[in-house]
Amino acid sequence: MLKSYEAIYENGRLNWLGAKPLLTKAKVIVVVEENDLESNIVQSIKQLKGIAPKPDRAISLEEMETAIQLEGAKL
Repeated sequence: MLKSYEAIYENGRLNWLGAKPLLTKAKVIVVVEENDLESNIVQSIKQLKGIAPKPDRAISLEEMETAIQLEGAKL
């Protein structure tokens, strides 16, 4: 069975964007999105604008990233 996971490949490592596979060894198929990563991030932010509720306090980028990863894990 195939399952999809999102990650950023950087310097030989995968940085998972959501839930990561709970396997120690597996055969993988890698599909690389060759678009500019920075423009993808900006486009993703534009798509999300207005969807999330406005926080009642200022939050850090780390808190935002954690919340995004947790939300991605639910998908």
